[in-house]
Amino acid sequence: MNNSSAQFYIDRNFEFFTPLDILATLFGLGVIFILIFLRTRRNSHLEYYKYYSRAFAFKALFVLANCLFYIIVYGAGGDSIGFWDGAVKLNNLFWKDPFMYFSELFSDPIEGGQFRNFDTTTGIPDGHVYGEIPSFFVSKVVSIFTFVSYKGYILLSLIFAFIATNASWKLFELVRSYQLHSDRILAIAIFFIPSLSFWCAGISKDSFMWISVCYFLVNIYQILSPDKKSSIKNWIVLLICLYVMYRVRSFMILTVLAPLLFAYSARLGKKFGSNGLARSLLRMLIAAISISSILLFFQTSIADEYIQEAAIINDDMTNNKSYGTNRYDLGITDYSPVGMALAFPNSVLAGFYRPYIWEALSVSLILNGIESILIIYLTARFLFSGRVRQRIRRIRNHEFLVFAFFFALILAYFAGFTSILFGVLVRFKAPLLPFIVIVLTSHFQEEKSKTGI
Repeated sequence: MNNSSAQFYIDRNFEFFTPLDILATLFGLGVIFILIFLRTRRNSHLEYYKYYSRAFAFKALFVLANCLFYIIVYGAGGDSIGFWDGAVKLNNLFWKDPFMYFSELFSDPIEGGQFRNFDTTTGIPDGHVYGEIPSFFVSKVVSIFTFVSYKGYILLSLIFAFIATNASWKLFELVRSYQLHSDRILAIAIFFIPSLSFWCAGISKDSFMWISVCYFLVNIYQILSPDKKSSIKNWIVLLICLYVMYRVRSFMILTVLAPLLFAYSARLGKKFGSNGLARSLLRMLIAAISISSILLFFQTSIADEYIQEAAIINDDMTNNKSYGTNRYDLGITDYSPVGMALAFPNSVLAGFYRPYIWEALSVSLILNGIESILIIYLTARFLFSGRVRQRIRRIRNHEFLVFAFFFALILAYFAGFTSILFGVLVRFKAPLLPFIVIVLTSHFQEEKSKTGI
């Protein structure tokens, strides 16, 4: 073990529940609830605002469970604790020398994990976190919030739960504006999925991705909407979201941009109205552009790096028994573009539906198994309860539903292809769950109005 890792393990004797930690957490939580109360009261005339406070309470509950999971089950270990620890060390560095802090903030770690500015007075970050650019980027961002949180792990996690709630709320209002769902169904899809709140609301890469995706969508639709005015603020937020995706999980850029192309084709299709020939030609053009873009993507260095990384991770997780037995095997042996294409069906099925309930009988996976049952049920109801062609046509003709479907499809592929471990899969796939639920329940409101129920 190198010196940086040894120092980190020594520093793991953190006390997370000192009186000051508890007081700071209660005070911070009180401030958050006051902000929620004021916003809810300001919008009390809007009935759907009743879900705002409930959304945060739900996320806060699962974030607290997540914190206890890392503190107790992982023994104050795991990536979330590592990100927080790096943020605390950066905070210490600021008070030692602000110039060194900003130097670390705006530069990448030196290759080989050599520490530029940290020493025993600031504490030395976990070598694994510091040595991986995406991981230490998370620590850098979290460090900004340490100045208003007493550096407490639980309070910082709750602050990010509040940020994730606001991001989710923006997405909720965007989808609600299309009047595709009842408020209750939409709230369940976006706010009340357990694994989304557990993995995508605290201090984690998954939280960064969920928040970025929500704000990206809200601002890109503001910019592209012919009925709304956009501002420089929309462009700034959009670019920040893309930058965060690039720094943390670069494949997410493809995951959000590719579906936009299909969504825009749905918008153009409406302009042609009843001109079937024009719409068919447009769809052929979009398909040609999409296939060409995919082929070009696989010729880039980014694709080469992704394929190589996927092959290494897949081989390691498949053959290294130290990761445990909660894993699945897609039977992938060919990591060429052709091999990846052939793995598409099994990868998507894994991303959407696994772990199946019989694969999720452990305490850490049981909720995911129940979620998978519900997704399978919604899929079966969508496909086999009649009028399926009408439902598919409805999705195909609505730009947001087109986006939601292809976003879920692409992310399911990436998650299913690279994860291999169920514990990793449930984290990677969490952001797609609201979108696939939105797609699979998009006909509920229309059918309810027709039956008069």
